[in-house]
Amino acid sequence: MSLLKIPLILSSAIAVHVAFTPPQVASKNEVVHDTFNEWVIIQHVKYGLPITKAVYWAVSLAEIAIAASRMAGPNTLPSVIQNTVGPLLSRIQDVPITPSFLLGTAVVAVGGYLRWSCFRTLGRFFTFELTAQKKHQLITTGPYSIVRHPAYSAVVVQYIGIVMLHGSGTSWLRQSGVWGIPGLKAVMLAWLVERTITVTSLVRRINQEEEVVKSMFGDEWQRWAKVVRYRLIPGIY
Repeated sequence: MSLLKIPLILSSAIAVHVAFTPPQVASKNEVVHDTFNEWVIIQHVKYGLPITKAVYWAVSLAEIAIAASRMAGPNTLPSVIQNTVGPLLSRIQDVPITPSFLLGTAVVAVGGYLRWSCFRTLGRFFTFELTAQKKHQLITTGPYSIVRHPAYSAVVVQYIGIVMLHGSGTSWLRQSGVWGIPGLKAVMLAWLVERTITVTSLVRRINQEEEVVKSMFGDEWQRWAKVVRYRLIPGIY
């Protein structure tokens, strides 16, 4: 396997980590929490995000570790590791860089960068919970001059990239042999279901979020919405 694959694997893991790490901690008295959908999102923030990051890092580091051991040679590993994981390593195949790997990695990285840009643009006003803060300001610059909810656009983009990267027929998970490890399919299926529910919940949150922001900023929000007409995808939605 090419050494180039290792930094690419790390880039997608870092992009996911950044996108899933709250830049600010919301105060309890600022949280708008009056719907079941918002409750689902808050549970995801508390429990789903740490688990998701752990799973993603585990898969990424496992691929890197196995690749590194193959390039270094199994005899370079300590004898204890050779005896415990040696039989497993012999059944796991190297997977070369493929077009779906490159495209998936690029999409995940773009989604992570866009999400980070939203964090930076909103600053202290960006929280994963829906909040109404004191001295709140309506930010209309950066990504928010293109669509009204670019952070959610980033979530959708990154989700698509993750599915492309790890779910394609040529992905490391499906081609290396690790897919046959007992329990792994159940873990990945649970992770996929959790991510699907979360992405759906965030898209559903848009109406509620716009009502909250509209009530806070009134005519200022109306003027911005006339200029930035689309919510997630320019020219489409």
